[in-house]
Amino acid sequence: MSPVKQSEIEVFERDGVVLIRSAFDAHWLDELETAVEDVMKNPSSLSREYIQTGNGRFFTDHHMSRYNDSFRRFMLNSPASQIAAALLRSEKLNLVDEHLLVKEPGTDVPTYWHHDLPYFEVSWQDFASFWIPLDPVTRTNGAMKFAKGSHKWGRIFKPVMIGSGQDAEGAADFDGPAPDIDRDPEGYNVELFEMKRGDALFFHAATLHAAEPNKSANTRRRALSLRYGGSRATWEPREYVPSRPDTPDLKPGGSLDGPDYPVIWRA
Repeated sequence: MSPVKQSEIEVFERDGVVLIRSAFDAHWLDELETAVEDVMKNPSSLSREYIQTGNGRFFTDHHMSRYNDSFRRFMLNSPASQIAAALLRSEKLNLVDEHLLVKEPGTDVPTYWHHDLPYFEVSWQDFASFWIPLDPVTRTNGAMKFAKGSHKWGRIFKPVMIGSGQDAEGAADFDGPAPDIDRDPEGYNVELFEMKRGDALFFHAATLHAAEPNKSANTRRRALSLRYGGSRATWEPREYVPSRPDTPDLKPGGSLDGPDYPVIWRA
């Protein structure tokens, strides 16, 4: 992996999302492929099946590095944290979440428009995600799309159930539902990212995004989403936090440092 370019940092800060080409070597992705099969055979208590009605399968799980050695090696030894820190201009990273997302062939539901911010107890500043696919990604098998610049709107929209698009029960209303971006993609500055194996997306937690269904006949869409808090990120308690079952021993407005959000990288 070559050093992060200044132009990539500027694109991330302007658009709230940047595509990093050839971010990860094949050996990292090969190891994660095997680990994904292990996790799907032995899911954790945080795993979910996002599709309740319709065709296909959309599987998800969280915090795999806590119990899977391959995910742990990737988190500690791959270039992911170093790249993320450079893009955030941060001297420290806290690991907020690891999220595995497997959208199988023939899955006919999209990932509905949302942003990550209201699903977590982390402040607006210095909160971002790495989205790392293990398969080539096209419009046909579930490419991600983003409303570029939406991280600068200053609004937090009510979270939805990712597999149905319905309001998340128990979540605050925030600024109401997200707008119907698909009705006017040009007006919302939408870009869809087709990706090669090894590419990755890095995006701000307030950037609105969605993904296409997997309409392919035989191409999976396996992806790892890593969520990081940078040096300026603080703990902001919220009622609806689906990926963390316990309340951390932290102070509102204070540092994330602690066992729930461990420091995974320092300059």
